[in-house]
Amino acid sequence: MEEFPQRTKQRYYTILLFLSILVIAATLRSPITSVGPLIPFIREDLGVSNTIVGFVNTLPLLAFGLFSPFIPGISRKMGMEIMLLLAMIVLSVGIIFRSLGGTSMLLTGTILLGLSIAVGNVLMPGLIKLSFPFRVGVMTGLYSVSMNVFGALASGVSVPIASLDIFSWRNSMQIWALFSMIAVVILILRLPEIRSSNKKVPGKVKNHSSTPLYKSKIAWAVTLFMGFQSFIPYSLFTWLPDILISKGFDEHEAGWLMAIYQVGLIPATFIVPIIAAKMQSQCFIAFLSGLLFFFGLLGVSFTSSSAIVLFLILAGIGAGTTFSLAMMFFVLRTNTVAESSQLSGMAQSVGYMIAALGPILLGSVAEWTQGWSAPLALLMIVSLCISVFGLVAGKDQKVFQPSQKTT
Repeated sequence: MEEFPQRTKQRYYTILLFLSILVIAATLRSPITSVGPLIPFIREDLGVSNTIVGFVNTLPLLAFGLFSPFIPGISRKMGMEIMLLLAMIVLSVGIIFRSLGGTSMLLTGTILLGLSIAVGNVLMPGLIKLSFPFRVGVMTGLYSVSMNVFGALASGVSVPIASLDIFSWRNSMQIWALFSMIAVVILILRLPEIRSSNKKVPGKVKNHSSTPLYKSKIAWAVTLFMGFQSFIPYSLFTWLPDILISKGFDEHEAGWLMAIYQVGLIPATFIVPIIAAKMQSQCFIAFLSGLLFFFGLLGVSFTSSSAIVLFLILAGIGAGTTFSLAMMFFVLRTNTVAESSQLSGMAQSVGYMIAALGPILLGSVAEWTQGWSAPLALLMIVSLCISVFGLVAGKDQKVFQPSQKTT
């Protein structure tokens, strides 16, 4: 008699877990991608320089890089979902706070936002591996699709919302706190299951290797692959609207073209994890992903007509493929959930510090060269680096071999 209610209860908590993964994923890009199209509005209203504008999308990356190494250790003490709950609360505060006042509040809220998103970035691959061990590819795909669908939506609707008479750029940025608030509600509903003594709390896994990750060639390949694949999208999130405006498109068109670039990510982010999970080695697909980026950016550099849509989609497919592979490498190149969180922490710490250079570096190069040809050439060089490191990261090897692991 009690078995059926118990099964129903377990199914209820599993559905909540599934929903929490999708909703948290929706919060990890939209607060950042909503900023790029709004830069002209922010620049005009606050009277800020391009340097400050660059910092608006660089600060989250710096927060990712500096905070990521500490996240696995903290999560082992309190559990992944409790830490994610706290992160979603802080994220809601940060999104709202950054649009309430002037430049100082904008930057302070952005830092809070970056710290919160860092938690989701690091912990989600491990949570998926622990909670859905036989559906890692599908769940990683759904997680990636949710992240990129809402990231694209944020890019496309930000300017139209800000242009409405009853709204402003501040309201356009605040809207994305809705998803983090929904995530808070879902995780609160899961608290009885999370706190149950019969449930192993994600993150409190003790069987992690004592060998430093920094001694692993595979770990470094994954880290650099992660860093360079993040360098390009976060640079484009900041400057692609300006690049498109320089080619003759208006602000509304630039916002929607940026959304189209991200739409190109969506099929890849769902299909690639499923394919990669079935492959013994991911070298070929990792090498190809960098080339997709390269040829997409090459087309963007030389096209000023509506045909640029095709090259933006191609670059988007490259971005979706590289991102999905980076998430899968955290799982495929490790033996345990703890190792997955460790590798995720290292790769996202160093990787996002590399990515943080992108918005500032591209803006500086554009000012120095008085155009966007040199910055786009720089991104193409980075895309070739992605291919090179993908050949190593895609090998069928673990960051720790069995002989290195502690028992």
